[in-house]
Amino acid sequence: MNKMRYTEWIDSYIGNELDEAGMKSFEMELSINHDLALEYHLEKDLEKILSQQDLLDFRAKCILAQNELNLSSRKFVKVIQFTRKYWYAAASLLLIVLVTGSLILINPGSYSPEKLFKMYYKSGQTIGVSRSGNSNMVEALLYFSKNDFQAADGLFDKILINDVKNFAVMYYSGISNIEIKNYSKAIQMFESIIQDGDNLYIENAEWYLGLSHLVAGNVDHANKIFESIASTPDHYYSKDAKSILEKIKKNEKSKKFLNNLFFLILPF
Repeated sequence: MNKMRYTEWIDSYIGNELDEAGMKSFEMELSINHDLALEYHLEKDLEKILSQQDLLDFRAKCILAQNELNLSSRKFVKVIQFTRKYWYAAASLLLIVLVTGSLILINPGSYSPEKLFKMYYKSGQTIGVSRSGNSNMVEALLYFSKNDFQAADGLFDKILINDVKNFAVMYYSGISNIEIKNYSKAIQMFESIIQDGDNLYIENAEWYLGLSHLVAGNVDHANKIFESIASTPDHYYSKDAKSILEKIKKNEKSKKFLNNLFFLILPF
């Protein structure tokens, strides 16, 4: 089991998403697997640190108040500056160590857009194709099956010139463009499928549209798409959307925590 899989497994265990057999299996593996145990305890430490968010905010406000007091007492600066200089240096060093340690703790459980994309994107997922008698379509799918997505997409474009409503071709073109990292074109294809409003590819297009925006760095836009999917219980990707939203939220909390730590260092 690889490290990325550990992250998902740990999240499921902590979130009580496993059944009784799954919980026992995790606990048994935890007792014998050093790597799993290390990541699990780091994850628990991270939760404990994040729970102290209010304390960090209070500490930051205290520092701001102290700075304002210093500015209003300039006549004492020369007397105090020498002794404070060493206290500031020691405090800065301590906070730098704290930030470094926090980065080590946070990193195993962090979820960058790229990491989330790799966790949820399944490149081999395909849908049945209608009108496959088209010779270009047969050749395009042959290239697609061989992972020659550039060549496949060129043929998909040719088909769409004369068959602009072929949503199967749009779908495979979108997937091909994800594979070659042409996310803007992938987004265009999936949006065209969704805008039609009445075809078999809409749910898949919505999910892959969200993933395309995510990996392209449009996290807010991706969030809105995943929220829409998660709020539709009978959507095929509803459960996945809820899962990815939880991880995005967790990542935002981690980033906020780091920002507060760096903010604490700045006055020194």
